[in-house]
Amino acid sequence: MARFLSPEWFEDLQRAAKPTGPAGDDPAATGSTVVEQVVRATPDGDVVYRIEVSAGRARLVWPVAGDAPPPDLRITTDWSTAVALARGDVSTQGALMQGLLRFSGRPERLGLSAEALAGMDPVPGRVRSETTYGEA
Repeated sequence: MARFLSPEWFEDLQRAAKPTGPAGDDPAATGSTVVEQVVRATPDGDVVYRIEVSAGRARLVWPVAGDAPPPDLRITTDWSTAVALARGDVSTQGALMQGLLRFSGRPERLGLSAEALAGMDPVPGRVRSETTYGEA
């Protein structure tokens, strides 16, 4: 079983993941958006990954290349908040209202990719059921 946000967890996630969203030929689904998640102070240090949406399809990218262009939106949080969100102990809205999530960038870009992001299950059931949560 892989620990949440560990390199092994991302490898499991990438093996299990499939691009989501409508086929790329839909002219209404051609917007592109990059959402970057930064989780501070995990057991492996700071962890950065991205959800890239292009032509109506979303995919997870990890690791993020050092020369990658800036994301449209960056969400930063700490390890304990990321774990609470992943376990469902707190909602994204609740974490935001408590000041546990920090946003920077251009959140209006999310509207271009809302359909693909809404259809994305970032953690498939098999990976979710096998995930462990260690302490930072």
